[in-house]
Amino acid sequence: MKTRLSRSSVVLAGGALALLCVLFALGRPMPAGEHDDYRTRLRQLRVLSAEMEQDILRAHVGMPRLHGEPREELAALRARAEELRAFPSFLKEPERQTLGAVLDDYLRALADEEVLLVRLQAQGADQAEATLRQLLDSPASPEAERLITTYLQLYEGALSRAERFRIILFAFSLLLVAFVLAVLVRLARTGAALDTLNAQLEARVEERTTALSTANMELRESEARKAAILESSLDGIISLDEAGRILEFNPAAEHIFRLPRPQALGRDFVSLALAATVKAEQRGMVARALRADAAPGRATRLELQGLRADGGTFPAELTVLRVRSEGPARFTSYVRDITERREVERLKNEFVSTVSHELRTPLTSIRGSLGLLEGGILGELPAQAQDMVRIARTNTERLIRLINDILDLEKIESGKLELKLQSVETAEVIEATFSGVQAMADAARVRLHAEAAGAGPVRADRDRLIQVLTNLVSNAIKFSPPDSQVEVRAARDARGQVRFSVVDQGPGIPLDQRARLFGKFQQLDSSDTRTKGGTGLGLAISQAIVEQHGGRIEVHSEPGHGATFTFSLTALRLGSGSNSVVMDESRYTILVVTTDSELSGLLRGLLTHEGYRVLRSPSVEEAEKLIEVGAPDLLVLDAQGPDGSGLELVRKLREEPRTREMPVLMLSGRSPQEEGVVQPLLVDWMQKPFDEQRFLLSLRHAIRRPGQARVLIVDDDVSTRQVLRAQLERLGVACYEAEDGESAVALARTTPPDLIVLDVGLPRLDGFEVVDILRQGKGRGTPLIVFTGRELSSGDQRQLSLGITRHLTKARTSEDELLVSVRELLNGLLAHKDGGEAPRQELP
Repeated sequence: MKTRLSRSSVVLAGGALALLCVLFALGRPMPAGEHDDYRTRLRQLRVLSAEMEQDILRAHVGMPRLHGEPREELAALRARAEELRAFPSFLKEPERQTLGAVLDDYLRALADEEVLLVRLQAQGADQAEATLRQLLDSPASPEAERLITTYLQLYEGALSRAERFRIILFAFSLLLVAFVLAVLVRLARTGAALDTLNAQLEARVEERTTALSTANMELRESEARKAAILESSLDGIISLDEAGRILEFNPAAEHIFRLPRPQALGRDFVSLALAATVKAEQRGMVARALRADAAPGRATRLELQGLRADGGTFPAELTVLRVRSEGPARFTSYVRDITERREVERLKNEFVSTVSHELRTPLTSIRGSLGLLEGGILGELPAQAQDMVRIARTNTERLIRLINDILDLEKIESGKLELKLQSVETAEVIEATFSGVQAMADAARVRLHAEAAGAGPVRADRDRLIQVLTNLVSNAIKFSPPDSQVEVRAARDARGQVRFSVVDQGPGIPLDQRARLFGKFQQLDSSDTRTKGGTGLGLAISQAIVEQHGGRIEVHSEPGHGATFTFSLTALRLGSGSNSVVMDESRYTILVVTTDSELSGLLRGLLTHEGYRVLRSPSVEEAEKLIEVGAPDLLVLDAQGPDGSGLELVRKLREEPRTREMPVLMLSGRSPQEEGVVQPLLVDWMQKPFDEQRFLLSLRHAIRRPGQARVLIVDDDVSTRQVLRAQLERLGVACYEAEDGESAVALARTTPPDLIVLDVGLPRLDGFEVVDILRQGKGRGTPLIVFTGRELSSGDQRQLSLGITRHLTKARTSEDELLVSVRELLNGLLAHKDGGEAPRQELP
């Protein structure tokens, strides 16, 4: 401890001495040489000024000059005075300004003397006396004297300031010495405490060393367990680097690919594992999953053909995900040989085929025969035999329903279910459903009630819709108490859909059991003693059918207060026929009525390029026939027709309930006033030749649904969606959000947006697939902003295009740039955010 204190004392003493040296260096007296030089120059200035004035006086009285020409002396004095502006360094800025002001006064005095001297030389003897007197009354030498006096005063002030500074430095030195002494005293007091802390620290280090050894041992055991899992796994587990090269290859992978581990390491995984028959789409999915910007932890799973080292192929289930880790990207691929699973599926399909062909026909015959027996075709049966026949027929029908459900489910899962979409009257479908389950309701003493007034037609497969409603209503009857009521409601909502609701008064469904409702062979009471019956396939099939229609069944229930099953289908325009040859649900249909072939060709090319379906008619009569068959979404009418009856056609359309709201765009070479149009009646008027952009904007305003501008935000990141929503809602738009590709497609179909803001990396369906799907329907002309963190190639940008499209990168796009693009693509819809549609003109 003494040695430590001695060294500390030496260090502190040396530091204090060095600091004192610095302080004494700072407190040294001001340099005297600079002061003496400046003061000497000031005095020389004063002497030269006096000598010049003396020479001027001698020259006037006729005596010879002693020093030279006065004007030359004035120039020399000015030069000396300017040199004096290089002030001594010890003067502060305010002092320099004071001295400079006095120097300026001296220079002005020299200037005045020069003016008087010139005047004196130019005047005669009788006038020179007054000028000479004026020259002697205001000489420059007093100003030179004042300059010296001012400088000396400033110098005295600088000396006083330097003295005060030295006193402060001396006091600070004393404080420093006191501080050093205090530190030495505290060091002496804390020496023992430091020794104690050192001993405690050594003890803690020993404890931590023991704990670290234990942790290392556990880590080795953990690594050994992981290695055992990799060794014993039946799935091939392959680790990949950022370039897709193989880093690890477990024994199962060696067995699956028939390739030893040393030969696999370092090879490209895609070329090693994927067969040549793998579809380009699947290869693209694998390539996207192995990109460095892939989201960590998000798995890509698909079934494809794997390639063995011997050239053989096998069906494989491949799962690829990026591992969460620091540094370069790392990926893990799980490969499972599903040859046995495919064989089981083949056997299942064969069984289903057998059921379809070998069981349906005899069961149908058995059911018919039993029905005939029950109906008394062979005479009245004894009561006991009648009961046996009824039981047999009932169970045969139950078996047939089970077989039909299994076949329907198989068809849905294999993607072979084809919907025959048509216009279906809601009330008629509910009535047909009730007729099929009325006997069941009567047996259960349950009343059936329908509310479908004003619902109108929907676009659906009639038989499949009846199947869905039958399943839901029969379930409601089964779980309803006697003397209760089951209601089926159908009503149009604000989104242009018909919402179906099946409401019962049963025991309700607990929240923790709702997730099982739509599973295959799932029932809330799955015990053998359940009393309600059923196979557990009805709700699964119903959900799949509704999803095929673009909807989804939802459940609302509280235990003890019944349950409500709801789903929505696309509504059709009231009064539209079911056999429309004009309607094309994949695109908006526009009827163009004009005899001008050049205008007709122009409109056809323009509208087809924008994704519309175009019908053309050269006469009003033909147009009326087309409208009678099926009303188009919009009518473009040339006012310069051959019979001049275009306005009369519009009046007729407004008198018919089915076409009263049809948007009409009138093209004319004259203004509305010249054509005799006085009041607007849902008609947009455009004079020829028209602006194509304004024409397309008018169409967009006319066809879109009323309401404020709608933007669909598609991004799997919640925070990004929240930020975008907050930004866009400030513009007055209504925002809809989707977190995956399937939800985006569903929303775009049910609520057509005016603009889509789309990320590329999405679960379920990625951005490329979403765009491909929307191109097939009415969304093909929707403006699109691709807002992604990925760098898109030119080929990617061509694929990611709908209507007018902007491609923006998240990291490089500011908020202002994004909002400018939104305003441009909404193109005037923001101005109508409260009313939705642009104002239209009416006919008288």
